[in-house]
Formats: sequence, structure tokens, C-alpha cells
Amino acid sequence: MPKQHEDFGEKIGGAKKDLWKERGLMADDLDAMNEREAEKFVKKDNIWKKPDYKAMLDGGIPLGVVYFIKKARDSLNASPQYYRRDDTPEKRLARQKEYIRTVRELQEAVADVRTAEDAAQVCDRFMVGNGYLERSQGWGGRAYYSATEKGRENPAITNKLLKTLNVGSAATFEREFAQKARKDQFLVPKGQKVPAGYSIRFNDGKNTYSKNNDWKADTWYVTKGYSILQTNFDSQEAALKWVQDFAKQRGRSGKTRFVPPQLEHVRRDGPDFRGGREIGGQEYLDTFGFRGGEFGNWMNQNDRQASLNMGFEALKDLASALQVSDKDIAYQGELAIAFGARGSGNAAAHYEPMRRVINLTKMNGAGSLAHEWWHGLDDYLGTKMGAKGLLSEQPRLYAPFQKLIETIKYKPETPEQAAARTEAQTERTRKNAAGWLDSAVLDSLKRHGSEEHMETYAVLREAFLSGEAGSVEQINAFKKSVTGRVMPKETRERLEIFEHMLSGMQEPPQIGRVETDFYQNSVRMGKECEKEGGYWDSNVEMTARAFACYIKDKLPYRSDYLAGHADCAITFATDNDGKMEILKAFPEGEERKAINAVFDEIVADLKLQHILTHQEVTQPLAVRPLAENEQISMFDRGRPSVMEQLAVKNPAEKIKPVQTAPKKSHAQEI
Repeated sequence: MPKQHEDFGEKIGGAKKDLWKERGLMADDLDAMNEREAEKFVKKDNIWKKPDYKAMLDGGIPLGVVYFIKKARDSLNASPQYYRRDDTPEKRLARQKEYIRTVRELQEAVADVRTAEDAAQVCDRFMVGNGYLERSQGWGGRAYYSATEKGRENPAITNKLLKTLNVGSAATFEREFAQKARKDQFLVPKGQKVPAGYSIRFNDGKNTYSKNNDWKADTWYVTKGYSILQTNFDSQEAALKWVQDFAKQRGRSGKTRFVPPQLEHVRRDGPDFRGGREIGGQEYLDTFGFRGGEFGNWMNQNDRQASLNMGFEALKDLASALQVSDKDIAYQGELAIAFGARGSGNAAAHYEPMRRVINLTKMNGAGSLAHEWWHGLDDYLGTKMGAKGLLSEQPRLYAPFQKLIETIKYKPETPEQAAARTEAQTERTRKNAAGWLDSAVLDSLKRHGSEEHMETYAVLREAFLSGEAGSVEQINAFKKSVTGRVMPKETRERLEIFEHMLSGMQEPPQIGRVETDFYQNSVRMGKECEKEGGYWDSNVEMTARAFACYIKDKLPYRSDYLAGHADCAITFATDNDGKMEILKAFPEGEERKAINAVFDEIVADLKLQHILTHQEVTQPLAVRPLAENEQISMFDRGRPSVMEQLAVKNPAEKIKPVQTAPKKSHAQEI
């Protein structure tokens, strides 16, 4: 019977199977969360689950009322807002609980709204009933609201929220909610919506005109703004289909979803670090010092065993590539690991900074371990260096990281690039300088001078544009001799600045820096693929992709589970000439060598600081004798494992690690 693999070590917490259920977040739930979890999970959508507005409409609630409920909910801040004085964890926790209670109060206040009259009472029920506002009578019996101390102290009580809830009359409700719901096509199915900015109208034949008298009555037409785009549709449906196709052609094409390709096989031809053993969770605790580990409930035992085996070998490969202690892999007990237990969306793998856990999905996670391990190290070092988050987001706190970011984004110009840049700058400066000089001298010379004077000016002008010292004074004296007037002082001073600049441009060009292909391609990747907001060209992601390449290059053998996705950030893009090209968002060539050299410096420096421990050789597990009736294979042949099928079996003899004489560690040498 196969060995049963269950979660091991310390309970990580925070996994989807452990979170609060569909009821939504309550204030008391925060007592079981740490600070980082509360920052992430205290959101409006987790407290007041987004209502099924379509079901409400189908259940008989009028469209305007459903729209009012939506607008009331939308008027709340998406997450807690803090005042400057909320400067301690205790104060932020209190603000988060206050926010949860406020959201719950509004949810209760709109729960039974069914008519315009009901909506008109919500403001008093919520704002006044909960003590955020006071209602008073003004001149002529007109009511007005004033904020109480409780309302002023609650950042969730905003003018936007009050404006939405203060419906007033039935006429206001009809205008602000019922009519706007129809105009905004609220709850109209996507396939039936008129694209934004377009309108479909009916021609009754009474108030329309066409130049060629070809506009038929009782037909539909499409407009955008004040322009009529197309006429004579027999039905509204035909007009809708036309405008949807038209807008789709004119609109910006949607971005592609980038998902790392699943490896067809997970190959590895390195040393047999497992010593012929099937790996269990205890080996992860004992060897690497992980805090704990989890498995997804839907992973069968075969997949769990295959993941444990391949993950163990990959982590040993990582330690070997970096020449660090096995215990450094879990950052001295800080890190946890999960296999298929905490996945989300199409992510191949991800690192959770709140719980300091790496999750590898069952299928696509193979190949991303080095990438995610770097995220964990980035977070761990951020804490060590005093950053509020990942260190790559605040690289100036650690000089080697600052050098890494600069090397990732910039590289020295080639002499040809420097020459071309200097020539272009010189040409622009000469053009600006010539314009200023001509405007100061030329008109007066034309009025008072001769053709001979103009020839003399041309010679002096060229000397000035060549940066000749004293040329401005010569031109000034020349103008006075011809016109009797000198140039204004401000003009002379500006021209002298140009003279100095042009003089400096006669020197050999200085080598500057340009953006790397890696950086430029990462920026373009963000425009072509999903995950906007600087994901692809962020320090966090660029360093992780570069590190995966670094590990792949450091290992003298293949280790797909560790870094199989290092070179996979590729998509197709269209260049400026409309031609299709391959876009690679990972470093290559000389750029890759330069980045790898900085990673070498970082790893060496971390060892000098005793944050990492130098280990020349990574040792395999000692082979132990089998217990009675113990099976070597843990796979159930009657239930195939996807992960086992991915792992390529090499019939050749396993490569044994090279045994070398032990050397002193960096720490010992200091």
C-alpha cells in the first residue's frame, strides 16, 4: 500500500481551505489574522459579498432599486482608509474593525429596499440611526444633515456616500437611478450591449434628411457623437450586430493571457541526492528546515509523492548551484512550502509574503521553483534590511541590490551609440544656438550692413557654432561697429552659455548608458499581456525572472523542476512596421552575463554577512535499509500520476556527486 502523505510540520494557516466561509468577513475574524493578512483580506468584497444583481432583478425588484443598491455599495471605499495618526498596529486593527462594522451596517440598511420610498429612508436609517449624522430643521422647515463626532472620525463616511444615499424625492430617484440604470445599460447582457460611445436610434421618417434622399423611414441607424455612421437597418438587432463588429474593429485589441507552458517532461540528469529513497514530508523538515508543508486536497497520493521527490531534488540542486547549506533553503526555518494547496487562477506558482510560503501547482508549477524561491528570499532580505516589504522594491537599502536593479535595466552604450547620441545632441544645441544668435543680430545687420558685412557675420557665426572661445564677444563688437548697438546683456549671457556648451561638445563622446533589451522587452510584455500596472517590468518580477536564468546557468546539469520555465517568458508582438516578432522578457547574451555576475556578488556578500552559509558540496541523503515489507515505490500503478508521467525516467546510472576535499567556508575564513 502506498505511503500516505499529509500536511507536515507547523500549520501554515491562511490557506483557502482554512479561511472564513461564504458568510463574509466579521470584525471578530481579525483576531485570528496577522497584520499582513488583515491588510490583504479586510476588503469590501470580503465583507459584503458582491450581490447577484441579475437575480435581484429577476426576483421582481425594480431596475432603479437594484441600481440604487449597487451605487450605495460602490460608494463605500474598497478597503479601510487611515488617518495619519493611525500609526500603530493596534490603531490600524481598530480602524479595520470599524470599517467592517460600517460596511455591515450599510448592508443591513439597504437589504429590504424595494421601492423609491424605501430608498429615501436609507439615509436616515444608516447615517442618522448609526450616529454618523444629525438631522436638523432649517429655514422653511427644510431638513439638513450635519456630521457628528463619530461620523467625522470614521473615514468610511464620505461625501460620496452621503450624496448617493440622500435620495430625497421620488422624482430625484427616477432621474438619478432608474433613468441612469437604463442609460448605463445596467444588467443588459454583454452580447446585447451597445458599445460605449455609440447609439442606436429609430428613424420614423418625420425629422430626418439625407443628401441623396436614400434614408428610408421606419429603419434603425447608428450614431457616434454627432456623426451618423450607418443607416437603413431593418431591425434593432441588425444595427446592434453591426455596431458591435464595427467597435470591435476600431477598438484596441485585448491583451493575451500569459501562462507558462506546461513542461512536456520534467527532466533532470543531476546527482542522486535522494539516495534511492522516496521522499516524505519529514525529509523537508529535517533537511531544509521548512516550517511546514501542505498538499491540495485534490492531489492524489501518487502526485504528492512525485511532487515531494522532484521538489526535494530541485531544492538540493538550488543549494548546490548557490553553494549554500541545505538549511539556507528555508531561510533558517522561515519558509513553508505547498504543493497544489493554495493555487489561484492560472498562476503556475506563487509566493505568499503574508505566510512566507511557496506554492507550486500540480501541473504548471514544475519549472518555477527558482523563480518563487527568489521572491521568498527577496521578502526575507527585506525584513533583514528594514524594508517595508520586498527588498527589490526598496533596493537602495542594500547596495548590491541597487546594483542588480541598475544592471537589469541599463547597460553601457557602445561607442557607435555614444557617437550617434552626441552628434544628435550637438545638432540640436547648434540649431537652438543659431536661432538665438540670428534673432539677436541678423535683422539689424540686414538693415544697416552691406553684403560684405553679411559674409563677415557668416564666418563669425560658424566660429560661434563650433564652440570657439570668445566668439560671442567678437560678434557683439562686430554688431556695434555696424549698427552702433550692442546685444542686450541677457542675450549675451545666454549666447555665452551656448558657447560653453558647444565648446564641450568638441571633446570625444562620453560613454553613457541605455536601457537593456531585457527591460525594454519587459515593458512591451506588459502592453501585450495581462497583468498591467507594471507587473512585467517591476523590480520584483524582473529580478525573479533573472534569478531563474542565473540558477539555470549555474547548474552544470539540467533541472527542469527547478528552472524549466527560466526562458519561457515569450510572446509574439507586432513591431512598428507591422511585422510579427518574438518578444522575450528574460535576459540573454551579454546582458545575462552581466546580471549573473551581480547575482554572484550578492550571494558572496550574503555569505560574508552570515545571512547565507557557504557549503562547497551538497551531500545526498544517507541510504538506509528498508523496513520489513516496506516498498521502495510509493506509486499506485492502478491510478496513474500526472506528475509521475511528467518525470522522465533515466535508465542510465545516476550521476553521483563529485566528492572533493572539504574546504573552509567563507564564514570560517573571515
